[in-house]
Amino acid sequence: MRVKYNQKDIDYLNENNKNKLSFEDFLDKKSSFFDSNKELFLEIGPGKGKFIIDLASKNLDKNFLVVELNKTISGVALRKIDESKLSNIKLMCIDFYKLSDSLKEGIFDGIFLNFSDPWPKKRHTKRRLTSPNFLKAYNKVLKMNKYIYLKTDNEGFFDYSLEQFLNAKFKLNYLNRDYKEDFDFDALTEYEEKFLSKGVKIKKMIVEKTEETNCEII
Repeated sequence: MRVKYNQKDIDYLNENNKNKLSFEDFLDKKSSFFDSNKELFLEIGPGKGKFIIDLASKNLDKNFLVVELNKTISGVALRKIDESKLSNIKLMCIDFYKLSDSLKEGIFDGIFLNFSDPWPKKRHTKRRLTSPNFLKAYNKVLKMNKYIYLKTDNEGFFDYSLEQFLNAKFKLNYLNRDYKEDFDFDALTEYEEKFLSKGVKIKKMIVEKTEETNCEII
């Protein structure tokens, strides 16, 4: 999601801490967010927050963390999370790499990649959220026999992602090139609503980390 710099959103991010976690909060588990033994799911790149808010509202027995590096986007999403009054969503404005490098293995019960920037130019391949370096990070922080959920409108990014997942020996559990929210454990994103209204086909896959997964070979 590309947005213009907005100081009001950044000010909101800086001034509101109820549903915002710091790097230290997460590592030390100081926040009451970690008091329960609920499953913990990660979304990288929340957009305006619609997906994670709708999903969390349907799954109060689970906790959800969104990670976003851009401060303007983080401010928009945090405001929406605060307005939702939900207590099972937290946001971190941080580089995912910084977070993953410092985490122990097997933190998350699932990872959502929704309409990630496809970075179509070859020179930008490493920026794609399904490039080998990212897959290595996901493999580290994802629990065994848990899932990565990916949705996109971009055929090229979808094919590239599928190839990378299979090369790393993730198990392909689900693939649909014309997905219409067929699962209970899902929600629409802002982009998804727009694309579906225009007849654009949504592509979805679910891959599983297993004993065979080996991100060092890609």
